[in-house]
Amino acid sequence: MAERITYVTNDGVTIVGNWVTSPTTIGAAILLHQYPSTRQSWSDVQRILATRGIASVAIDLRGHGESIKGPDGIQLDYQVFKDEEHASSIHDVRGAYEWIQARGIERDRIVAVGASMGANLALNFLSEEPHMPAAAAISPGEEYHGVNTFENAEYISPHQSVWIVSSADDEKSYVASEQLDKMIVSEQKIFERIKEAGHGMDVFTKNPKLMEQMADWLRDRILNFT
Repeated sequence: MAERITYVTNDGVTIVGNWVTSPTTIGAAILLHQYPSTRQSWSDVQRILATRGIASVAIDLRGHGESIKGPDGIQLDYQVFKDEEHASSIHDVRGAYEWIQARGIERDRIVAVGASMGANLALNFLSEEPHMPAAAAISPGEEYHGVNTFENAEYISPHQSVWIVSSADDEKSYVASEQLDKMIVSEQKIFERIKEAGHGMDVFTKNPKLMEQMADWLRDRILNFT
């Protein structure tokens, strides 16, 4: 059963999320949806992660879903965001990271998972946090709405792990994923190349076993991070 949670980012945006725990928690995941979507898109993934001992918080990125309250009560709407406003969603990720730590889970037991623009955010946050073990990116791109991965890929450390999945029929993401695979120097790096699966969460809809594979990989990366 998901618990509805809220927190305020360091730039004053109220973020709403769904927190799902596990009876035997070994770590936690931050789940970042694609554009446009909401936290509800992660419900199946949250259930699977819990069976692997991974708690998770799926958030509505600023301007999406219920995360529409900005500083001083300003209403936020992703449909009118400029690129820099989308890029500022990295503060939403940091807020989730700090919220999970406040729940007693150590920073080296927290991973990031994202789809499309959320995938870019997950990779960028990994590049900022050397104590984070891993990130999983579903259909990442070079740049989505101002969130650029190529500028930050070189800052992902060799000891951090990256799991990328992209479908060949999603040409923009597939080409970018191939380039990211070359740019990222991680010693534990997987690029799952698939066919005819579309973009973002459609990849899981058409390949549900990939959710299980990702969950197993995240569990292994959390348990073996040094």
